[in-house]
Amino acid sequence: MYNMLLANIFDDPVAFSIGDIHVRWYGIFVTCGIILAYFLYLYLSNRRGIDLDFSLEAFIWVLLFAVVCCRLFYVLPREEFYPIDSWEAFVRYWDITKGGLTIVGGIVGGATGLLLCCLKNKKYSYAKIADCVVLCVLLGQIVGRWGNYANQELYGRVVTDPAFQMWPFAVYIDATGQWHQALFMYEGALNLIGLIIGLLLFFKYKKLRNFTISVFYIFWYGVVRGTLEFLKIDHVTFPGTEIGVIQVICYCASVVALVVMILNQCGIVRFQSKRFTTTGDLFKPTIVPGDYCENREKYLNDGIPGSSFAGIGKPRVGAYPEKIVPTIVPADYCARREYYLKYGIPGTSYYGEGRDRFGARIED
Repeated sequence: MYNMLLANIFDDPVAFSIGDIHVRWYGIFVTCGIILAYFLYLYLSNRRGIDLDFSLEAFIWVLLFAVVCCRLFYVLPREEFYPIDSWEAFVRYWDITKGGLTIVGGIVGGATGLLLCCLKNKKYSYAKIADCVVLCVLLGQIVGRWGNYANQELYGRVVTDPAFQMWPFAVYIDATGQWHQALFMYEGALNLIGLIIGLLLFFKYKKLRNFTISVFYIFWYGVVRGTLEFLKIDHVTFPGTEIGVIQVICYCASVVALVVMILNQCGIVRFQSKRFTTTGDLFKPTIVPGDYCENREKYLNDGIPGSSFAGIGKPRVGAYPEKIVPTIVPADYCARREYYLKYGIPGTSYYGEGRDRFGARIED
């Protein structure tokens, strides 16, 4: 029943047409993946105390660079099929309406875009933002993979057993006239498991260090992609061997990521740079005392005990003290107290509603 339903829905890669404009299922799925990833990113970034303006800007940077690099990583190894010798050829070079995107390029491009955004703003740690972004990338991949089904691509070896010639185990490919392993479905299911694990780490593990989730993504995707290479009909191998090039790269990346993830979580290595020095990544959160308004002058002069605010003109105690501006409670704090308690104080380590720099409730 599912096979017939899917076959009827996606019998044509073009979903609908408006005049000469053809809207393909591939584009619809990719767009839906981007939209869902965007809303998930807004939710996760809000939980980590990242303001909306920066979240929107970061998403634009990531999306722009990801799309460009997705296409470049696809066409550059196929230059003989994409010569740029005319305007029409140049347009075809960037035409993604029929597919031709490589997720690895998207990862590289998105990471580059996020890096440039963080360097430009110098407001939030790259490692902190990346942990939110990679979970959204997984969601986008899960949804976007259905575009491969609509285009009848990303399939594996022939399935000869009639018992498995059905969705989700196999997919019928018109070009070959045979049932093939539904690799797009396998990858989507495995990435869904990875997304669930990542979200559990994000919300449940309160002592998780910045960048651990990002490295987990590299580990998980390397294992998934390297394993699925075994099922591909043809993949690039080292000369004279059956060893897949992509498999070796993916598995090596997974091993390195696993080691780095453990070292990062144990505090042996730390993904923190002076270029991304932020109060929330280096110091205990600033919690404004309940009697601040009554004793404002005292706190301004002497500091707030147990917080990163040591008093006016006094440097903080911690890494890079000469690079850090002390937390200053806004002059209008008493007038807008409820607002600051809820949304936090911009430019400080106080994220609002009693949350620490990892997004966990302090009193928990």
